[in-house]
Amino acid sequence: MSDIKLTYFPAKGRAEISRLILSYSGVKFTDERLSGEQFGAIKSSLPWGQIPVLNYKGQVMCQSLSIARFLAAEFGLAGKNNLESAQADEIVDAVSDLQNAMVKVVFGKDEKGVQNALDTVYPAGLANLEKMLVSRGGQFFVGNNLTWADLAVFQFTSDGMGGKPPKDLTAYPRISNLCQRVGQVPNIKNWMAARPVTSM
Repeated sequence: MSDIKLTYFPAKGRAEISRLILSYSGVKFTDERLSGEQFGAIKSSLPWGQIPVLNYKGQVMCQSLSIARFLAAEFGLAGKNNLESAQADEIVDAVSDLQNAMVKVVFGKDEKGVQNALDTVYPAGLANLEKMLVSRGGQFFVGNNLTWADLAVFQFTSDGMGGKPPKDLTAYPRISNLCQRVGQVPNIKNWMAARPVTSM
């Protein structure tokens, strides 16, 4: 058993960015996926009563973006200095805003809201991300090196949120190119091929 364990539901959701970082790094980790019943049994024992939870070498950490940010820093994907770290955070926060917009309507069973997110919110957000990518040289979002910001955009374009990925990346050629390159990184490619198939 590894000394790194990430616990979440059998879904991509709030844990997939951390799974991608761990997979990219090549470290061994336990990808624990709980049923609703299993989660209910341990909920009261969790620091914030929610998952994901990271057990990292004896330490427990919660909150999805805090987990991912820590893992990115631990495995060299958080930028080379404070400015680059902040620039990566900026992109991840922008992606999180897009994901949150979909979460609200998907779980609220708001079909019109889902369509609005796909037709309006996602494209507007991707257009802004495309401009940011171009302004930073067009290859990567931060410092001309792969960071967790690139992984976050890759994961969003692949999976979206709530099982609703963006419809088309044709209007965002730099993002499309970046995501193709990220998807060919051997450890990422292997994870994407081997990960459990889930609807969300």
